[in-house]
Amino acid sequence: MAIMAKWRDETFEVSTNKVNPVEDLSFSYEQAADSSSDAEGTPQTNERGMQLFPLSCSVTLHSAAGTDVRKEIERWEALVTKTGYFYLGGKKLGPVVQLQKVAVSGLKLDDLGRMRLATLKLTFKECSRTAAASTDGTDTSALNVGAKTESKSEKKPTNTEAASAPKQTISVGSTVKPTGEKYCSGQKIPDWVKQRSHKVSQISGEKTLLGYPDGISSWVYTSELTLV
Repeated sequence: MAIMAKWRDETFEVSTNKVNPVEDLSFSYEQAADSSSDAEGTPQTNERGMQLFPLSCSVTLHSAAGTDVRKEIERWEALVTKTGYFYLGGKKLGPVVQLQKVAVSGLKLDDLGRMRLATLKLTFKECSRTAAASTDGTDTSALNVGAKTESKSEKKPTNTEAASAPKQTISVGSTVKPTGEKYCSGQKIPDWVKQRSHKVSQISGEKTLLGYPDGISSWVYTSELTLV
């Protein structure tokens, strides 16, 4: 058995039991930047880290190889929104990615309308910067990824300004700015993130998810936010 690639429990391989090699693998690394103007109208570019990691590949399903093509398509459909690491040659390729789309093409049917051949185009994207702590096979998404309970006490920073600020009510849909130094994951919050306003997407206990799915998609501590 030769396993070329793996995502969650799904393997892409050529063996006596399965023939579905990964094809047309594509991914990229891209800096994210904002273009703006200063007070005199001079264009500026502000670095803001990396774009969320995109990855795509194709797999061909053959009934001649013993595959129930229709059943496989339905199985992949059920995996849309699931997340996990993508392994290539036994090594992780990029961060945790979410399966966002399964496109079916090249479909061939027999005389009874049974699917005999199909190509699946699988489109993945990094679901969150804080998802690196999740593990393969875990049913998780950017909406439920946060810091592990046992690490909160170690990673939660002390913010005297936030502690002394007046009590404010923050709810889903509120516009806020982070005041802390670190995300719930322990990663440092860049200055550009703290200088901008973000929408509250979800609140879970003492954590708040900001900017999901079109923003920073990161968890911060609710006590380290201020309404704007």
